[in-house]
Amino acid sequence: MIRAAIVGGTGYGGMELLRLLLGHPEVELDTLTSRSQTGPVADAHPHLRGLTELRFTQERAAELAAVHDVLFFATPHGVAAKEAREVLGANPAVRLIDLSGDFRLRDPGLYAEHYGREHADPALLEQAVYGVPECGARPDLAGARLVANPGCHAYATLLALWPLQREGLIAGRVGVCSVTGSSGSGATPAAGTHHPERFANFKAYKPLRHQHVPEIEAALARAGQPAAGAARGVRTASPPVRIDFVPHSAPLARGIHVTAFVPVPPGREAEAVDVLHSTYEGEPFVRVLRGGQPELRGVVGSNYADLAATPDDGLLCVTAVIDNLVKGMAGTAVQNMNLVCGLDERTGLRAPGLGL
Repeated sequence: MIRAAIVGGTGYGGMELLRLLLGHPEVELDTLTSRSQTGPVADAHPHLRGLTELRFTQERAAELAAVHDVLFFATPHGVAAKEAREVLGANPAVRLIDLSGDFRLRDPGLYAEHYGREHADPALLEQAVYGVPECGARPDLAGARLVANPGCHAYATLLALWPLQREGLIAGRVGVCSVTGSSGSGATPAAGTHHPERFANFKAYKPLRHQHVPEIEAALARAGQPAAGAARGVRTASPPVRIDFVPHSAPLARGIHVTAFVPVPPGREAEAVDVLHSTYEGEPFVRVLRGGQPELRGVVGSNYADLAATPDDGLLCVTAVIDNLVKGMAGTAVQNMNLVCGLDERTGLRAPGLGL
């Protein structure tokens, strides 16, 4: 059994991790910490009443690391960056999986611009594995000690674009419209996320300036490089991709819906569609539709992603949907843990979407 703890168990990320790990057959979850809550966990997460006797604690992460196999950090941006070195030093076998943005970018200079603070431990950035299993990360995840979970907008966008960039099929700037539910803003209400502001409303926010853009562009840059050890001339490097990204706030609680407008070389539109299908054929959690368009109700509550591609003259429209709290956060954290620890990555994650 994998002994696990969640650092920061009161937010939506911690809530979903708790729900998933309670049903994981290979995990013993014995600790959730909180800086704001005390008492039974079920008081904060009433849908889990009768399913757990856990209580919130205020133990330090480094103390937990000494007696656990995996620590999940479901904390606000900035916390894991300050504590990761001490956690990793407390136990040479512990693995840290961070759900925040603290280790997603390898360039420390980008953190002040996109997250509003200097990175607390830039020397650790090179050790972090960016955990998108479907986009080439599996070899690096095996045995990794520090995993950076992707952002939810970034994950859905990368699923739509990564295979095309890997095959050199993106021929210019990509426009992306991403629509998100209110849970993506966290459990603490703010002026722009309060229910009266979201209900029956729809608006763009952070157009062309969202913090997930640099991680998308960095991951696509890696996708465009030939694999290490590949024979010379098998595939040349693809040029870098610029993303014009506009996120939108919708009157939904959960979900991400991405529409990507991808310029492709003329005459290769059908090939681009085939690449998406062939790349994800056999993937346990990515389904590419051959008819119709993906809908949020098909994935909400699950670790699945649904995609579809529509070709036109020199253009491919790719749509992708995920649950921002599961595939976009806690579900992928569990999937990454499975891979890090040598388990079947599907373990504990096979449940379908809710359907409505």
